[in-house]
Amino acid sequence: MPSRRVVVVGHDLEAQQAFASVLAPSGVAPILATSAREAEMIVNRHFISLLFFLDEALGGGTIDSQWCAQPAVRQVPLVVVSRFDDWKHRLAALRSGASDYVRYPLVRDEIERVLELWSR
Repeated sequence: MPSRRVVVVGHDLEAQQAFASVLAPSGVAPILATSAREAEMIVNRHFISLLFFLDEALGGGTIDSQWCAQPAVRQVPLVVVSRFDDWKHRLAALRSGASDYVRYPLVRDEIERVLELWSR
């Protein structure tokens, strides 16, 4: 698989590291960010293939659509990773600017699908 730079956004370091361990077999070593602002700074400085937002990083339960509209950010596919498995949350994430929605618990095949589909 080609080398990819992905950012995992989440407040909880343990959750970020758990997610990183799921990505590791795919040859992906994510850059960890604790906020949308930090992720935006990373995207502005580096070529990023994909952004993963852990649901605990989504203060109001969804992504800030104005943040998603930032020129550098809107060029990067954004995937929400959530513990919620209902259409209301999925639809809110997609309407806010997410490219995809993945549910906890993480399944390696699902992460592989997302990496193949969205990373560049």
